[in-house]
Amino acid sequence: MKNRKGPKLLEREKYNSTLSDKMVEVKDTDSNIFNIWPYVSKLKSAKVLSKKIKDNDLVYKIYRDSTEKFEHILLSTEDKNNFVTIIVNKKRKKTIGYSILDSDEKYELRSNIA
Repeated sequence: MKNRKGPKLLEREKYNSTLSDKMVEVKDTDSNIFNIWPYVSKLKSAKVLSKKIKDNDLVYKIYRDSTEKFEHILLSTEDKNNFVTIIVNKKRKKTIGYSILDSDEKYELRSNIA
């Protein structure tokens, strides 16, 4: 019997290695976007993504690094400003893993209430 691996949560160091100084937003008209849907199904099965969000509302933004090797696909979650990011190696045509992005925390968007 085949050992089925679930989606891989990337460690911060590995995630950071896929970033470049200039990440460029990919327009949804770009036809060279990686097919994430099989991986999205795995994320839903592993309960990383909610099944309540419709697929056509799932993709928030897509970014590519300056070398066009890596693609970061931000998926919406039920929590505003929180995203599941799928990281893809475009050159190898495979998914590397995923990361959780809390943009409130990362970019200090939460207001401090005394």
